[in-house]
Amino acid sequence: MNIFSKIVIASFAIITFSCDNENSADTSNKATSTAAITTATPKKFLFDATKAETAGNADWVLDADSSPQRFPTPAQANVTATTTESFWRGGLSSWGIALAKLGHTVETLPSGTTITYGGTNAQDLKNYDVFVVDEPNTRFTAAEKTAILTFVKNGGGLFMISDHTVSDRNNDGWDSPAIWNDLMSTNTVQTNPFGITITLNNFSETTSNRLSATTNPILNGSQGTVTQLKYSAGASMSINTTANTTVQGLIWRGSSSQGTTNIMCATATFGTGRVVVIGDSSPADDGTGATGDTLYPGWTELASHSRLHMNASLWLAKL
Repeated sequence: MNIFSKIVIASFAIITFSCDNENSADTSNKATSTAAITTATPKKFLFDATKAETAGNADWVLDADSSPQRFPTPAQANVTATTTESFWRGGLSSWGIALAKLGHTVETLPSGTTITYGGTNAQDLKNYDVFVVDEPNTRFTAAEKTAILTFVKNGGGLFMISDHTVSDRNNDGWDSPAIWNDLMSTNTVQTNPFGITITLNNFSETTSNRLSATTNPILNGSQGTVTQLKYSAGASMSINTTANTTVQGLIWRGSSSQGTTNIMCATATFGTGRVVVIGDSSPADDGTGATGDTLYPGWTELASHSRLHMNASLWLAKL
């Protein structure tokens, strides 16, 4: 039995982390996923693998195996406080292991299946709290767009990760910035529902230009304080508060004012659901995956990267 199923949490623990040196080995940050239990209510996270997330050098899945399956192997029930990310072999395995250590459930929506909402299949979005899509490389169908947006509108959490423009890994004429913009601009639910547009650009930089509010649960959450974000070829975004009054930037390019453009991470609510957008897949990359893929350890490159993704995951799950 998973050790976390035996634990009843009576209160939240607030853990403070040192952020003095983001580029050094941060042992307090590495302890986050082994020491922090944020809730007594496990949440279900679904990671998409239907949109060519393993095309080219990409490996944006929990567990590559020969082809990503619904349940990563070995079984999640075997994850303990001392389990390493190499327990699974995917570019997002560190993220998945960190969530599992907090007592949550992670699954993959395998290639060849369809994104649905309100249906009867076991992996219909209605059965999950958060849907994670890291750098989609094929377009969402009209039905899938409706499913995703209705899922969020009815209370779900959507984690959107883009990459830079001209990053079409499967050569179908569509890359992730264009695919995300297509979801938000061409659908039957609402035009620009989140008030966010991915900019078709490509840049690399490390920034400390973050929202100063100390109460923001993503920048100052239970998994630590986020002080920096590094893009290794990513795209910024702009926001439109007329389209969505809740949308806000969290992190901007270093030389930019904290306005409506040059944003590197943004959030919004839509209906009763929540959305987080990051414009580069590199910060979530843990450097492991299928043999032959060229991957980089962005997850551990800056301590803030794991903190940002984990705090955002818990916020999306309404924890």
